[in-house]
Amino acid sequence: MPNLDFYAVDEDWSDVLEVVFELGLFRVFESYSEPGHELREFSAAVEIPDNLLGRHLMLFVAGAGPEPFARRIDFASDVVSDNPFRYTCEGWGLIQLHYGGPWGDHELRWTHTNHNTAKRAAVWSATLPRLGEPAAWDWAAIAKASSRLNRVIQRKAVGKIGSHPVLPYAQRFIADGGLQYEYGMGVHATPAAGMSIG
Repeated sequence: MPNLDFYAVDEDWSDVLEVVFELGLFRVFESYSEPGHELREFSAAVEIPDNLLGRHLMLFVAGAGPEPFARRIDFASDVVSDNPFRYTCEGWGLIQLHYGGPWGDHELRWTHTNHNTAKRAAVWSATLPRLGEPAAWDWAAIAKASSRLNRVIQRKAVGKIGSHPVLPYAQRFIADGGLQYEYGMGVHATPAAGMSIG
């Protein structure tokens, strides 16, 4: 089960990060670096910044493939910046861990985990030769580690909305905000236009 979409707010996110390190299966990188800086690897949950960059992470299953690749992104020349570049973390077998969280008081977006499969990586390998050969990755180990993380997250859930687990603090946020309409990438306080209610 490569993908898991679930509901979490800040306190839940902190718990998930602790689990990531407690499992001892992953090296943890930011998806994107700060402008003008190298890509960071974190060795503990407390090192992960409480900002947008700390909400988008890449998990490398230790020993399951080549080192993650830090690709430099140069900003457009018309962008005024003292730091005209940043790095992004890439690799066929990396696991995304992205925090959705609250968008104001009236929407809670999915937090999710996901990763490539061997089949998908093989299809795209000719398009992205910089990432090397997908066959260099241990896809069984990646799937096993990803599934283990997802199972731990699911066990922390106190409910579900549709097929999406709801973590404890998210459940309180949903109840307090009267969020009851699931569509798009999350749950909302008001229905979508044309959505049937009842």
